[in-house]
Amino acid sequence: MKAVILGKASSTRVKNKNYRPFYNDLSLTDILLEKLVQVMDREDIFLSCEKEEFRKVAEEWEINFILRDPCYTKLETNTVDVVRNVCKDVPGEDDILYCSSMDPLFDDYEKMFQIWEEVKGKHDSLNVVYPLKNYYLDQNHEPIGFGFGYWHKYSQYIPPVYQISWANEILTRESIATCGYMVGVNPYWYDAYNPTVDIDTEQDWELAQILYRYYREHAGQ
Repeated sequence: MKAVILGKASSTRVKNKNYRPFYNDLSLTDILLEKLVQVMDREDIFLSCEKEEFRKVAEEWEINFILRDPCYTKLETNTVDVVRNVCKDVPGEDDILYCSSMDPLFDDYEKMFQIWEEVKGKHDSLNVVYPLKNYYLDQNHEPIGFGFGYWHKYSQYIPPVYQISWANEILTRESIATCGYMVGVNPYWYDAYNPTVDIDTEQDWELAQILYRYYREHAGQ
């Protein structure tokens, strides 16, 4: 398997979020690489970025660097075009871990790879999702999975809804060619249970830092 990290340098909502210090001197990209090099050969890992100056990150980690066309980092570019063009620069015919650094508390790569080996004969992608059991209302303020009054349920009995992080997907080359997307025709949904924050704002960044620091410094206690 190969891994390609979506390490663009032109983030707009959180400036330089892939490369600025997140925990001590480590960036989010460093944190992701710290995990990947424990379960993959460095020669199979690729950092995709539109700015040459960040080649130094790949060199420091002894992984590969792909200089991405800047048009495939823009929000107006269709996602299908981004997926296909990022992946076409990854050599070989083996599966691709298509990942970003936006889920720093996810640490199930070894287990995820093991499950993929078991299921990939029946599935063309593996996608990480988070099952959520909360009291959600739909757009009409109708309860989802529970009811009001006598139809109230305790939260453990509410059927889950799922959040997809878009931070970790395994894709076959055939799926990339057919769908050009992060979800295949026949996906395997991998349930993850780590705390997670979608880092879209500076407030999200600060909350993710607090969570990451706590879990990193209290692991095993």
